[in-house]
Amino acid sequence: METIASTTALPEEADERIEREKIRLAFGSWLTYADGAPIALIVTLLMCGLFPSVGQADPLVGAGFMIAVTLWACLATCVFVRYRQAEASNSPRFWRRILGMVWCSHSLIWGSLLFLFWDSANTINQAILCTLMLGVMVSYFFILVMCFEVLVLALASLAVMNMTAFIVHDDTLSRVFIILLPIFMIILVTYGIKAARSYTIAMKLRFENEDLAAALVRANQAKSAFLASMSHELRTPLNAIIGYTDLMRQRTFGPVMPHRYAAYVDDIHASGQHLLQMINDLLDIAKIEAGKQELAFEVLRLEEVARNAMRFVEPQADRTSISLSMNFAADAVIMGDERAIKQVLVNLLSNAIKFSRPGSEIVVFCRPSAGGQLSLGVQDYGTGMTRDVMERVLLPFEQGSDAYTVEGRGTGLGLAICKQLVEAHGGELRLESAPGVGSTIWAEFPEQCVIHSAEVA
Repeated sequence: METIASTTALPEEADERIEREKIRLAFGSWLTYADGAPIALIVTLLMCGLFPSVGQADPLVGAGFMIAVTLWACLATCVFVRYRQAEASNSPRFWRRILGMVWCSHSLIWGSLLFLFWDSANTINQAILCTLMLGVMVSYFFILVMCFEVLVLALASLAVMNMTAFIVHDDTLSRVFIILLPIFMIILVTYGIKAARSYTIAMKLRFENEDLAAALVRANQAKSAFLASMSHELRTPLNAIIGYTDLMRQRTFGPVMPHRYAAYVDDIHASGQHLLQMINDLLDIAKIEAGKQELAFEVLRLEEVARNAMRFVEPQADRTSISLSMNFAADAVIMGDERAIKQVLVNLLSNAIKFSRPGSEIVVFCRPSAGGQLSLGVQDYGTGMTRDVMERVLLPFEQGSDAYTVEGRGTGLGLAICKQLVEAHGGELRLESAPGVGSTIWAEFPEQCVIHSAEVA
């Protein structure tokens, strides 16, 4: 709980992260400040006689406007570079003020177009300039909407410049825009409020998800470290318990008296072995989840690996008169880790024995598929699993319990370990089962793992 709680940001810290992200988005990139210069050049050429029907302003006026735009672009780019270098050293409020000044000066420069190039006798000139002002306002909306205070300041500065120009010119189009401009501003501000709220909510959810993901990663690492540490601590006394109870079971130093204690010793020994198996499984799953499971790939003859695995579980099968057999393809060689593949088979065989009826048969099979894959698995004719159990059985600590289980319940980790070991080989663990019919669980290795006879030779 302490690990997870420590990753949860305080409300003030979360708000500051959101504000900093808003400002980062509003600052944009260097292109945000440079792309206005080409547009300003086109406007200047149009208004200074390139097309006389559009505008015939003094070229010196146009040159002065271009100088102002270029100077703003250079200074704004320098501010942007400075922001990128020292963003963390100043508060969001400081950068918001800087951003407000940058765009307020931009609105004053572009708002001056209505004073510099306005031709009272040319309605085409007037329409182009008014449309250009509306376009500038819309561009402010898309650039600054996530930083609403700066958006309002830029829009207000430009609106004041425009309204002042319309009042000064006092012609027909000016009177129309004196009415339309406030309406357009209200629409932009209304949508700006909604968009700014959406940005805030989206960023809040994003940071909450990032914090939760980081907390889960840390919690998972802490869990794996705890499991590994506690498993090692528990194995030492367990080995002593198992060792001493085994001596007592073998009557090494004489009979166990009274006789009832002998049954207790057997129970203690069996429980100790079960707990040791669970600890070993916990260690395996902890290693895999921590990414510390090291695999040594080599050429493996699966038939030999399967025979070794079968010999390992033969005592367990003999106790319930379960027979083990093999059904192998002639060409069963892969590139894999011998210890891991053997562990997969031992776990599958142990699981099959637990859920098989006395006197039944278990088959270890290996067969190629049409797609070049190779399937290695275990088939039993035991109790089988329902569809609901099949969906859960590959998860850690999930068990397919059944009233007919011969060996009792396991740790619930065997199939989960098998799944991860097979996936580490690039394969996939599959299963088929039906209640009362039995189960077939197999590892399907990809074509690139399979080695054919000619390659082995």
